[in-house]
Amino acid sequence: MAESLFSRPFFRAYRALWTLARPLLKRSPRLADGWKERLAPDDWLAPELSSADDDGHCVDVWIQAASGGEAKLAVAICRSFNPSTPLRVLLTTWTRQGRDVMERSLASLKASHPHLVVLVRFAPFDHPDVVRRALSLASPRMVALLETELWPGLLAACREKNVPVHIFNGRINSSTAHFGRIFSSLMSELSPASVRAISRYDKQAFAAIFPCPVDSMPNIKFDLAAETLDAPLAARAPCFVTGGPVFLFASVRQCEETRIPGQLSRLYKTFPNAAVIVAPRHLYRVPAWKSVLEDLALMPVLVSELAPGHSLPRRHVLVWDRFGDLPQLYAAARAVFVGGSFGQGGQNFLEALSAGLVPCIGPSAHNFLWAMGIGDPSMPSLEQVGLLRVAHHPKEVIDIMLEQAADAPERANVREKFRAWLAPRQGGAAMTARTMETIVTSHKS
Repeated sequence: MAESLFSRPFFRAYRALWTLARPLLKRSPRLADGWKERLAPDDWLAPELSSADDDGHCVDVWIQAASGGEAKLAVAICRSFNPSTPLRVLLTTWTRQGRDVMERSLASLKASHPHLVVLVRFAPFDHPDVVRRALSLASPRMVALLETELWPGLLAACREKNVPVHIFNGRINSSTAHFGRIFSSLMSELSPASVRAISRYDKQAFAAIFPCPVDSMPNIKFDLAAETLDAPLAARAPCFVTGGPVFLFASVRQCEETRIPGQLSRLYKTFPNAAVIVAPRHLYRVPAWKSVLEDLALMPVLVSELAPGHSLPRRHVLVWDRFGDLPQLYAAARAVFVGGSFGQGGQNFLEALSAGLVPCIGPSAHNFLWAMGIGDPSMPSLEQVGLLRVAHHPKEVIDIMLEQAADAPERANVREKFRAWLAPRQGGAAMTARTMETIVTSHKS
């Protein structure tokens, strides 16, 4: 059956598209990084794993995670493993950010899990020939896909080689669901062995396109949020001094560029010594934000240009052009808006809660309904317990932030309330690890 899948018109066209796109992909700085690994050369797993075990398997579990967020899930799963015999895990990701997250965990995993062997690689391109070679080299007992990593080539190659595929922390977006309905026959044949979805909506959507068992599971991201709560609060960003409250616009995206800046002057009218920080989700949007702010005479200053320890000039907006500093910014902020929520589905706002801030978001947060706690009538949502504010227009964003700056709840109280809200939603990483160990053990016996 698997051979016939690659001979289908869909896969003939799919192979041709990957072949035609290859010169363009190589020009992409993001994909040129690790180019050789992405082609799965013969030494793809060397020198760490240069030989297979007695059953012909080099890897027990292959976990594919798209980028940084999913990479954190993969690391959480590895930390939850409790193998009594050697367990070999291959972690793959598409991005440098994801790879860095994985590689930073290797030393601690080696120290805490003596039976665990973890390899980190860039994910192979989904070109049928490349992904088949990668699967032959790894020869895993199972493949685990995290969240939405539904690559047709990998699924077909696994079906061809009788490698079971399981989806964990599964979520599905509307475009993938639409693709599944259009190619329903193909998706049926590419079906994984099982799906564990993070919400009722995702469970229904997966069940509509795959004829396999589809169950629910706690979202592993709630485990990560709980870990953040257990850690000490980050220190405030030391690079600037201000005499007034800090208003943080975190992870803002292009959809906010034409909506938020025109409202910022209201913050200065109420708090003349306020510090306003704009931290774009994607650094390539920094010039666009700077241009918009300049047009409004809001005098943007890049953090990279501000001397450490100096005061931020009054009525100047600090544009954060460095990546990875959000925990420090949350620690400094009095009120926070988390962006991407005026038209692009939202960004993860749980980090703000872990820092003891009640975040404000816009009306478009469909990508993070799971984080809002919506969909389970047995448990209240974040908004219902007062841990999230939703603004329906930009003016309301500023209204909420001014209200919070004037009377913000104590950080410790917010964190304890968030901890209580998280408690019944935890356990996803441990559940996933136990399931994987059971599947691997069953294939060894």
